[in-house]
Formats: sequence, C-alpha cells, structure tokens
Amino acid sequence: MNSTGTIEGVGMFCTTLTLLLLATPALGQISGPASANARPPEFVCDGASRIADPKLENGEAWIEFRLLFATQPAAASVEVLRAGTVIATPWQGTLSSGSPATRVSWSGNDDFGTRAPLGDYLLRVHAAGYPTIEKPLTLVRLGVTEIEAQDSPGIDDEFQMVYFMKGGSYLFYATPAIHEYLNVARVGELADLDHNDGSARAPVAVHDGTASPVLDGLNYDAATYNYPLAYVMGARPRIELTFGATAVNGSGAVTGANYPVPGCQLRVACDGADAVAGASAAVPGGTALLDLDALPGEVGRTDRDLAFRWEYRELGDPQWRPVPGTQTVPLRFYTLLGAPLFKLGAVGTQYTGPWVEVTEYISSWKETLGLAAADQHGLTEVHIKGFFGQNGGIPTAIEGVKYDAYPLGGDGGATHYYVFGANNMNLARLLNFHASGVYVNCSDNMGATTTMLSMMGAANMRPVRLGNMNLRAIWGIGAPGYTLNLWGSSHGFSYHHIVTDDGAVSVSDSCMQLDEDGNASALPGIPGWNVQRLWFGTGGYNELSSTNNVTTNVENLPGLQ
Repeated sequence: MNSTGTIEGVGMFCTTLTLLLLATPALGQISGPASANARPPEFVCDGASRIADPKLENGEAWIEFRLLFATQPAAASVEVLRAGTVIATPWQGTLSSGSPATRVSWSGNDDFGTRAPLGDYLLRVHAAGYPTIEKPLTLVRLGVTEIEAQDSPGIDDEFQMVYFMKGGSYLFYATPAIHEYLNVARVGELADLDHNDGSARAPVAVHDGTASPVLDGLNYDAATYNYPLAYVMGARPRIELTFGATAVNGSGAVTGANYPVPGCQLRVACDGADAVAGASAAVPGGTALLDLDALPGEVGRTDRDLAFRWEYRELGDPQWRPVPGTQTVPLRFYTLLGAPLFKLGAVGTQYTGPWVEVTEYISSWKETLGLAAADQHGLTEVHIKGFFGQNGGIPTAIEGVKYDAYPLGGDGGATHYYVFGANNMNLARLLNFHASGVYVNCSDNMGATTTMLSMMGAANMRPVRLGNMNLRAIWGIGAPGYTLNLWGSSHGFSYHHIVTDDGAVSVSDSCMQLDEDGNASALPGIPGWNVQRLWFGTGGYNELSSTNNVTTNVENLPGLQ
C-alpha cells in the first residue's frame, strides 16, 4: 500500500466526520448524552425596544426572539417587569426549535388594562428550564406641541396669512408668527401632551375656514389651532418643532416626559425632511429644526402629513435605532408667485401677508380649470377666468356677483366696493358673500383684481382708467351672455377700469369679455379672455372693445379694507 495514499484517505475521512459533528447539533438532532458536542437549548433575541411611547401611533414596545437547539417544544411567555414585579404578560405560547422568530408587542397596559406609568421596565422571555432573555425598556412620552414656520435659510420666502373676520365682525387677524400650529393644555386641563384621562391629545386638523381664525367663544383661540402657511413657490420650508414636556399617567396625575434617558440620546426625524445639523435632539420643552422637501414650483395649495418619529442611540453605539411609532401632523401650504405686494406706504394687519380666502380662491380655480401658474401670465389667467367664472367648471362669477346694469337688476353702474377718494378696495365685504350687495361695477372688479393678484406676488399691478368708450359686443360679469345694449337704452361707458402690469402695453379685465368671432360689433360672440391682452393692434383691447380710440391713464395700486 502506498503510504501517501493512506494518509490522504485518513485525512479525507477525518475532515468529513468533523463537518458532520459540527452541523448535526445545529439541526437539533443530537442532544444529551448522545453527543458531547451538542449545544444546550437557548433563546436568541433578534431585537427589542429600548425606548418606547405606546401613546404614539403604532408605538407599542416589542421584542423578537427564537428558540434554538431544543429537542422538544417549549412552553414560553413574555413578561413585563417593573422593579422586579411582573405587571403584564402580553404573550404565552409554545415555541419549537428552528421556527421563524416570534415578535411580541406590548401596548403599555398592565394585565388589568391600566396604563403603566412612565419609567424603567424589563422585557423578559421565560420558559421553565431554559435561560431567560431580559431586555431593558424605558417608557417615555414623546410628542410635538408647537410648529413654527420659518423662512428658508437665507431667503425671505415665508409670510403670515390674514383673516378678515372675527366670527361675524370685520376685524383683521394675522396668523401667529411664533407658532402656526399649537396643541397644548386648555384651561382646566393638566398637561400639554395628554388629556386629563391620560389619553393622547390628537393632532389638530388644519383650520379650513378662510374668513375667520379659530375662536374660543368670543376670543381668539390661544391653545389649539393649525393655520395654513404661505411660502413663495419652490421654497424649502424650515420648521421649528417644540416638544411637549408634561403628560398624564394612568392614575390621572401630571408627570414629566421621562427623558432624557440615561445612557441614550434621542432625536426627531421625519420622512421628506432633513434635520438641521445639531438641531434635532429631543428635549422636553425644547426645540428642533427640520428643513422640509421643496414645495411645488407654481402657485397653488399643497397638503402634507408630516409623520414625526424618534430615534435613539446608546452611548458608544454609532447607529441610530427607531423608537416605535409616529405622530402625524397635517400641514397646509399655499405657494405664492413671490412676496406679497401692497399699496405703497400702507399699514395695518391686512397688509401682513396674503389673505387666506384669496389664496384658497386662486388655488381652487387653478385646480378646477386645470391651468398652470408658474409665472405671472399663468397666475393672471387663473385669476381672470376664475373671477369671471361662467366657463363650465366654474358656473358663476366670484361670490355670485353681477354687473351693475339695469337689465341685470342693477342701478346703473355704481361703485359698491371700491372707494374712489381713498383709493381703497373693500375686499373683505366682497369676499363676505358680497356683503355690500350682489352688484359690482368695473372699479370694483379692478380693485379686487389688482389687490388679489398683488398679494399673491404678482408685480407691478396697477389700475388703468379708460375714457369714453362706444362699446362693441361685450359680455359683462354675471350676465347671461353677450349684449349690444348694456343699459337697456344705450351701449357705452363714460369710463372703465381695467388692470395692467406693464404700463398699459397689455391689459387684463375681470369685468367683461370681448368678442373674438371676427365681427366684434355683432352678436353672437365668442369669449375673448382679457389676460395680458395687447392694447393696440389687431385683436387688441382697444380695437375689440370700442368703435372709438380710447384714452388710458395708469393709476396707483389701491389699498385694502
């Protein structure tokens, strides 16, 4: 026999035997005295909550584990201990070796259904005759109670919004600059994060009223509100969060939030947002900054649900790990073309920022008409077509107004909302279900158009006062169609107010439409929307509106009431 071959044969046999001995115990086939190499049965923990707040959405604490190397199924339980005493047994069952991991959640209630107080606990996996798993757990109370909207870094692009009513009274109110979202204890309540019965305070829904802010009886609500935010289109909003510091435990007593947790760091996070460096740490009563994803690059409205979540890491561990659960807060963003613009030198709360009702009108018109509004022309088109209405998607003019002509029941072209002497537009009454009457004239329409577009960020909006006009076929706002007999006995204007943003090179008109059927002096008519229409030339406003050449005088932007 060849000695080399013998040695090789022995080597191959030994190697194979060694592999079998190592593999067999892992499959649970050899145990007890049958093999000195068999591994004792054990529980393996695949993960567990270190910090939890069961009052968050899906905020239950959890532990995940497996049984290995056991020859027989094991009757096991998961227990929650406080100061060495079992207060809850959220799971009991039978485990088999090699089966998929078992994940058990704990709601935060003891076995009697009472909410467990904040503090330190142990999650224990236990089965008689097996080594136990014990994992520390700290219950805390997490939550955001205030949100303040801020400018994008280095850019002035966030603005307070304005309401023009207080209940049934005319009174301007600018949304708070310190926190547009607030959800704290009201009078008689004990804690900011919880109700007096210990249940979590629900997030505040967006206030979708557009005329009046949130009231508490006869006064402005100072504890619970969620106001919409205004940003220049394309902005990346920065928000400052304030964390609640007080809660109510299961026995109805006020308690703190029970963090910081010794040996652990906590921070806030949110999908669709980046934490500002060094400013996302969670401290009860403290603040953190988040930069949200950019808003759309056009005028409109965006609703976002911000799902705040928390992460922790133990000292010495570089990895951040999730705390179970989220707190979802809805926010509404209106995007403007640019910074709101108002009458030069004007003062008053009404000039703080865009009016909520105006931004909502523009946004809803844009969506209904399917128009884009990424530039001044697009914004003007949305306004003119939405304001005039009567176009299928928007069946009536704004607030249902009608031109003040005798055939429509009016009294002859009087001004009802624009004040000539003060050069002010009483927009509040127009937007309050035409509180000064259903009839409007050209100056009322001009005043509303210039001020509404300006507060949405349109630049250089100014009135144009036209002289005497011998009218061709026109369609007045709120009228059933085109006419050649506006007043019932005559068809002309002694003056007319329209709008320009380029010194009357082009003009816009929300009061009436011209006729673009090729014969502007005859019926029927084809609607000709006056959106930055050139003044001169074929198809120009001067040609289509009148049989005479009309004089123009560019005036100053009106103020607001």
